Amino acid sequence: MANRQSILREARVLRVAAGHPYLCHMHAAFQTQNCAFIAMEFASGGSLKDLLKKEHHLKTRQVIFYSAEMVCGLQYLHSRGIIHCDLKPDNILISSEGHIKIADFGLAVEHVFGHDTTCGYRGTPKYMAPEVLADQRYNAAVDWWAFGIILCQMATGWYPFDDKHGDAALRHSILENRAKVPTWTPSKLVILLRKVSLSNYFISLIHLSNTCTHLS
Repeated sequence: MANRQSILREARVLRVAAGHPYLCHMHAAFQTQNCAFIAMEFASGGSLKDLLKKEHHLKTRQVIFYSAEMVCGLQYLHSRGIIHCDLKPDNILISSEGHIKIADFGLAVEHVFGHDTTCGYRGTPKYMAPEVLADQRYNAAVDWWAFGIILCQMATGWYPFDDKHGDAALRHSILENRAKVPTWTPSKLVILLRKVSLSNYFISLIHLSNTCTHLS
C-alpha cells in the first residue's frame, strides 16, 4: 500500500511538472485493482550519476549550465508547494538534447509554501539536510542543501562529507556541517557552496536569491 501511495503521489507531482522543461514529464498513469503504473519520458542521456562516474567532475560551463537548470526546476516546484526531498545525482536525468530533467517524485511533499514547514524522515542520508537527520521540522530549503552537495560533486568530483566511515560518521559530519572541498576549488564556488549549504533553513532561503545571482 505504501508503494502504491508513493506512485500516486508521484503521478500528482508529475502532472504539475508537465508545465516545466527541466522536470521529468509523464506520458500516462493508470492503475489496476492492486497496482499503479506511470509511463514517463525517456531520458537517453542517462543520469547525472552516470555522467559523474564517467567524467569524475564536469567542466565549469557544464556545471553552470546544469546548475542553472536545476535551480529553475526547483524554483518551479517550490512555487507550487512541492518539496522534492530526494534530490541526488541518480534522480537528475539528461535528455537527448542535453538538458536536465529532475525526476523521481515518490518521496515529495506537497502543499508546503514559503516558510511553512513539514516533518518526516525522507530521502537518501548522504543528501539529507541536518534538519531532516535531526528529526526537526523543515521546508523547501532541504532541496537547496542537496543541490549544494550536487553542485560540489559536479565541480570537484568530491562528496563533501565523511561517507567512508559508516552511517554514524556520515550523520555526525552533516549535523556538524563539516563539509570539505579540494584545496583547488575556485573561491567563487566555495562562497556559493556556503550560501546553499547552511543548516538553518530560514537562512538558506534568504541566501537563495544570491545563489541564483551567482549562477546567472
